[in-house]
Amino acid sequence: MILVTGATGFIGSHLMCRLAQKDIFPVALFRYESNKNRVRGLFEAQFSDAEKRFEKIIWRKADFRDFSSLNSAFEGITKVYHCAGYISLAHKDANKLLEINEKGSAYLVDLCLTYRIEKLVYVSSIAAMGNDPTTAIIDENTPWDNNSDKTPYAYSKYGGEIEVWRGIQEGLNAVIVNPGIVLGTDSPIAKILDRYKKGLRWFTPGSNGYVGIKDVIEVMDQLMNSKINGERFILVSENWTGKAIAQQMLRVGNRNKGVICIPKGLLYLLWVLEHLLQALGLRKRFLTRAMISSQFEKKEIDGKKIKSFIDFEYTPIEGMLC
Repeated sequence: MILVTGATGFIGSHLMCRLAQKDIFPVALFRYESNKNRVRGLFEAQFSDAEKRFEKIIWRKADFRDFSSLNSAFEGITKVYHCAGYISLAHKDANKLLEINEKGSAYLVDLCLTYRIEKLVYVSSIAAMGNDPTTAIIDENTPWDNNSDKTPYAYSKYGGEIEVWRGIQEGLNAVIVNPGIVLGTDSPIAKILDRYKKGLRWFTPGSNGYVGIKDVIEVMDQLMNSKINGERFILVSENWTGKAIAQQMLRVGNRNKGVICIPKGLLYLLWVLEHLLQALGLRKRFLTRAMISSQFEKKEIDGKKIKSFIDFEYTPIEGMLC
């Protein structure tokens, strides 16, 4: 039986639809009853017999900060898609990020080893990739450098990956995927893109790697059903600058394409102000130097490796930016 962690999240819910299309109804982990509505909504959009299919899902409540609840969820499990994770770039969420993304993944890996799971597909992030200042390209071989500043989210996802690699060394059959910014129905970035359609013109000039949700799910499905083990794969279809994204969304919204670059100095001024407000006990910090730097860095994130392992081609990004 298959276990899907984070089944009510963005990637997890789309994976649930993919499995349902193949008449596979897994054990799905959730934290709150209301979160199930995301999966139900996707089912209703795709299936004429949505409720019948939805009722076949085996729901188990679990918290990645509670080992016993995860242990209970593993009964009868043979394969695991680990999609669960907490997403935040804020400094104030650093402890929660480590608890869920790193320590929670350590729990999961231990349980996969204990229950002799056949295969684990772990969803990481391009935030967990290395960043070599001597090259303009980031790929699976780019080394991680603890001496360079990174966001709390990056540290937590990298920590989660380390736990998966530990499991692999102990005999776990596992693969890691590192998606870029994922586009699709109800994606985390959708609200920002909608603001551009409505006339937002401010942008930061750095570049980011983008990929479609259907591509991510396709790769995860193929990897689970392959003999590939002990590999990690960046999933990025194309790299777009902040300016290009802003102009494309303004074009979609039938608006003038004039845009305004946010000065780096302004963000650093806000960063200093946040330190002052935190010192006065008025609010916790959100911005980090790593977050600011990443918004002005232009690097090509190379997602080609996966195409040499499975039969797969990326979907062009422009058609998803609408």
